[in-house]
Amino acid sequence: MKIISSLFFLLTLATAFQPVAAQNSHDVLEARTVYAQANRDPNATMLRAGLVSQTSGFFGDGSMHPGALRTFDGRYRPVPGLRYHAGLHLLEAQDSISLDSTHLWPVGSLRGFDMGEPGGDSPVRRFRPRLVKEGSAGTRRDFVEVLTAVDAGPLLLGRLYSSGADASTGRLSLAPLLMVGVGNSLSEPMRPLELTQSNVLKLFGNRAEDVSGFVMRQQLKYFQPEDVARMIDYYNQRAVVK
Repeated sequence: MKIISSLFFLLTLATAFQPVAAQNSHDVLEARTVYAQANRDPNATMLRAGLVSQTSGFFGDGSMHPGALRTFDGRYRPVPGLRYHAGLHLLEAQDSISLDSTHLWPVGSLRGFDMGEPGGDSPVRRFRPRLVKEGSAGTRRDFVEVLTAVDAGPLLLGRLYSSGADASTGRLSLAPLLMVGVGNSLSEPMRPLELTQSNVLKLFGNRAEDVSGFVMRQQLKYFQPEDVARMIDYYNQRAVVK
């Protein structure tokens, strides 16, 4: 009887994981399709010409920097150099063997990418694809720089560098847009957050008083994105523990 119960438990567990496995497999296939289309002519020629014509719109100075790709099959792939053009929503990464060759990674082809190296002089900048919504415009998926400690906590804070961008010309707004959203749901869009005390505390619901006490103890500022990220990290830790 004990053996039958154990087998029933294992079968139930396997059945429960089937939808997750199916979704992961779908994500991998879709990502490979997006990548292949971007790196196959005529799309590849058009995208590369677009990158060459840009004098602005890059994250940073537009030069290659060491980093890593995070693919949908769960791999972490360090690369010698990459650069991100926010206006075109496109990442260009050097080939790990042939540095003269590069690969193009549009939104949808990656689970994310990191700029910088662990243990380097500057902190690693983490970019993840998220659903975003600006004002009355519709939703779209775009790379967002994650400011909170984890990529998928109850709340996620990030910067959207393509805010107000004209993708056909690569023009960008003067400043990145601060976005907030549910971190553990890919179907809920992140939305702009105006940094005021009331707006920030509203994010924490019935834990607002607890977070407010943390802000006072740590002498944090409600108008500083990095400080707000620390508030959200504090909230996330307690929301997970409950």
